[in-house]
Amino acid sequence: MKHCSRRAFLKSFGIAAGALVLTRAGAYAQAPTLTIGVLYGSKLPLGLGILNGAQLAGDELRYRVIPADLDNEGDPARVRSALSALAGQGAQAIVGAARSETVAALLPELPRLKVPVLITGTPVGGTDQVAANYANLKYLFRVGVVNQAAQIFDGGQFAGEFLSALLKSGKLPGKGEVALTGDAPSGDFRNALMARLNRVGLSVIGNLSDPQPAALLERLQRIGVSAAVTVFFDAAYGAAFTTAWSQNKVKIGLFGWNEALLSGDLGGAATGYLLADFAAESPKVGARTAEFYSNYSKRFGARPAYTAATTYDALYALSDAARRAGTTDGERLVTALEGIRLNGVVGLIRFYSIEEQNRDPLKLAVAHDQVYGLNRAGGAPAFDGVRPFYVQLRAGGQRVALYPSEYAVGSYELPPHFS
Repeated sequence: MKHCSRRAFLKSFGIAAGALVLTRAGAYAQAPTLTIGVLYGSKLPLGLGILNGAQLAGDELRYRVIPADLDNEGDPARVRSALSALAGQGAQAIVGAARSETVAALLPELPRLKVPVLITGTPVGGTDQVAANYANLKYLFRVGVVNQAAQIFDGGQFAGEFLSALLKSGKLPGKGEVALTGDAPSGDFRNALMARLNRVGLSVIGNLSDPQPAALLERLQRIGVSAAVTVFFDAAYGAAFTTAWSQNKVKIGLFGWNEALLSGDLGGAATGYLLADFAAESPKVGARTAEFYSNYSKRFGARPAYTAATTYDALYALSDAARRAGTTDGERLVTALEGIRLNGVVGLIRFYSIEEQNRDPLKLAVAHDQVYGLNRAGGAPAFDGVRPFYVQLRAGGQRVALYPSEYAVGSYELPPHFS
């Protein structure tokens, strides 16, 4: 065997290794490009987040992005018309939908469209029907937003691990008692959450609601609770309640779900509120998280609503699926999405299978929903999917992740009007 010098060997090895790197990079660059339709409502802050997230990812991936404005997403006929227009313009996948009404309107159209549709804004509806009608609805997925059953379960985890410890610390005024409270549309959610709160040992003295936000706040003050776990699905109601809480310097800690705060802080009135959200600017989530928040703020000059992050993840999920499938064919993209495992801005992107739904004793798994990431087995990584983040609103609209603890970047601070 003829021997070569060490220099010649290293030179030839370097050429071969470089060729391998170039081949891989070339293969990725040659992955099929996609045309993405975007369902968003220009009258909704969460809708604008959908559009911005899609445009940011689309530019990075060099995809053609076709916006379809649904105004406030309240007109089913407009949804159907938009879907037809997107199909006519060659959309090979569709992302968006901030309201459950939009999802309901698009379901009958899926068998005709035959392209993946990724919900990125609402936790309600659609995917709950995939398992029973897979042939027609297999195209539907939900990215980044866990369903309400998972939210309620996670709310119990938050209450038992974070809120309970905070109340026992004596940091909040009062005797450590809690009231669950909300508006009329949140009644079913609150009833289910009430059972979870009682199970984790909180001293919950009521499940309160009132047609008037100010009256509800007065009832909480008369009772004298330390904290209120709030569930406000009516944005206007929640905004009025939160503004009155701040202006009247009510010394009750607020923790929970508030539609009005998912895209803003009410001009600072919500400072100190601890909110359940679906995205958080925590570098502990993953490498892509910090980059997304930085790029988004530079381009749009604002903090992204959670829908911007989930929609951004949806486009990268489609890109990964197209690369692995080697095609833009809708059927094969669906199969590739079902097998995805990709680190995104808000957590690990992986979808439940029908088999996982059928065997889940907790009934949290819904086929084609992104996996709820509570790792019951322990160990690392802590999460194998996504979870709601609990972020405290701070001065200037900053949102500081406090829970889950693995993602926390700060600790609880009393609202400024407490002092």
